[in-house]
Amino acid sequence: MKHYKFGEARGRYIGPAGDIQVYSEGLVRGESGFRKERHDHEHDGQLWFDYGPSTGGMLESVGISFLTPGELISETLVDPSFKKRTLVVKGKSVEDALLTVERINGFHAASHSIAYCSAVEDALGINTDAGTRSSRIVMLEMERVRSHLEVIKRLCEPAGFGVPHSQIGYIRERMSRLISSVSGHRYFFSANSIGSAAIDSKNLLGETEAIGAEFARVYDGLLQSKIFLNRLQNNGRNEDGQHLIGPAARACNRRIDARLDSPSMDYSGAEFEVPVAEEGDSFARFAVRSGEIMQSLSIIRNIAEGPEEEGREHDTGGSGEGAARVESPQGDLFYYVNVRDGILEDIRMLSPSMVNISSFEASMKGNIFTDFHFNWESYGIWISEAGVEFA
Repeated sequence: MKHYKFGEARGRYIGPAGDIQVYSEGLVRGESGFRKERHDHEHDGQLWFDYGPSTGGMLESVGISFLTPGELISETLVDPSFKKRTLVVKGKSVEDALLTVERINGFHAASHSIAYCSAVEDALGINTDAGTRSSRIVMLEMERVRSHLEVIKRLCEPAGFGVPHSQIGYIRERMSRLISSVSGHRYFFSANSIGSAAIDSKNLLGETEAIGAEFARVYDGLLQSKIFLNRLQNNGRNEDGQHLIGPAARACNRRIDARLDSPSMDYSGAEFEVPVAEEGDSFARFAVRSGEIMQSLSIIRNIAEGPEEEGREHDTGGSGEGAARVESPQGDLFYYVNVRDGILEDIRMLSPSMVNISSFEASMKGNIFTDFHFNWESYGIWISEAGVEFA
């Protein structure tokens, strides 16, 4: 591995990838004791209310339980294993495994495929050209824009804001069509391969500017709505953000971002600053994501006219260990692979959604049931990424 070594707990702690503890500058083997268990509270007049596994308005099924005396929430447990999926990729060629990996979460297919491909390239000693690296940054930022638009759209739904909900859905559709025009698929499927990225990132300037201007108008309108703001402010407050990554951490004034500290993707030419907020509540997470939409559109315009990919073929029949980390729309996404003669022998993934679940649980304390959907959507948690194991 070029950038990581086992046995070194260096840099910021990110989270567990199976039995691997991931730090920004090192890896340590060992379990984390990541999940807490449900315990009996009948003696104090409270009960566990099973809100999941499927609730109206949510995008995915998930097991959720609230400890409550009636309306106030004392404790929350999220069980992502309710939708647990076992994906068979070990024993496949690294190319065949990619077809499964990029479909873990279609909304974040570029993030997963780029992180996985980068880990395999690290294992096999494959060096990508400048055009591939530039194209992958464009893909990540386009995906970030669409993912954040989806989160903000879903924040409008429980507020009954049908007009901005539809407006943002339309903007998201424009971005999906733009993605399709540059990659050949609305979700970047098959746009990445080991050692290369097949997209045409030219002529993005006009459409990205139009998308940014249209979103800015809707965002300004939402900021004028006291009803909308009242549902977000002080909802799901997380004071310190110590166990968070991604936009949820940056909403707690933690300036952490894999684009700043991961050697897997070089953003040195992107010219951007990380948006942060201080409140640590649902509104802060909404504001950070909105800022990142405009920031990502700017990054795309800055580098979209970069060098073209050279189109070289790469030998994928080698052996080795590799690791890579990218900033997906929800935070640090990490992959570790062990490859022997081009066959995937072992794979580990760290999902930002899994890391952030425990902080979401803590942030629900003191809230009421009607606060739940706003808080949940503001975290942008994807159970499709959290409830996954490889075999």
